[in-house]
Amino acid sequence: MVLEPIHCPQCDGVEVIKHGTTPDGKQRYFCQNSQCHRRTFILQYKHPGYVREVKQQISDMAMNGSGI
Repeated sequence: MVLEPIHCPQCDGVEVIKHGTTPDGKQRYFCQNSQCHRRTFILQYKHPGYVREVKQQISDMAMNGSGI
């Protein structure tokens, strides 16, 4: 059995523990780094709009007046 450490997407730290599940049954994680601004996260979101890079792209397109 190989244990792969979970990295926080915000601070890239490995001080991560399990933090329950979502109503859909996906595993939720909690970053224990005190300087991290994003404390809870999910590795695989159901909708792509929740991913940080997609959120940034949507806000950039909205600020520039571009359509989706």
